[in-house]
Amino acid sequence: MMVANLAEVIQEAIEETSVAFFTSDVGIKAGPSVTQSADQPYVPPQADVTAIIAFNGVIEGGVHLSAPFHCALGLANAFSGEELESFNHTAKDAIGELANIIAGAVKSRICDDLINLTPPQVVVGRDHQIGYTKPLESTKCYFRTDNGPFFVEVFYKK
Repeated sequence: MMVANLAEVIQEAIEETSVAFFTSDVGIKAGPSVTQSADQPYVPPQADVTAIIAFNGVIEGGVHLSAPFHCALGLANAFSGEELESFNHTAKDAIGELANIIAGAVKSRICDDLINLTPPQVVVGRDHQIGYTKPLESTKCYFRTDNGPFFVEVFYKK
């Protein structure tokens, strides 16, 4: 069972997360949302840091949180409560956990009992590539922070 407006689900999940962790630290502001159907070629996110949480059950897919280094570091600083100067292990864990919280919030709004989440994986590096073999639909919600832009994407196979 898929919710009617995935963009709203993502924005609600981010707002819930931002209220809990980032209200005064990074100033998250919602931007546009883009939905792509399965008949268009799926293009994985282009960013310096991408946290990936896969889900399976009533739907197959996952959640990406993607950002340039400077924004990912700002989010990691706010989440960890530390002043990190580089994208180290602590920053990677913070971004993975943030993605996990967002994925959990999205999962609970879609169909909590019938979806399982994987542990987060964080891919770091300029121009990294993530490959997919199935046609996927996706909804990306873009956000701005005081440290730069990021987006959250829910991708799934219908």
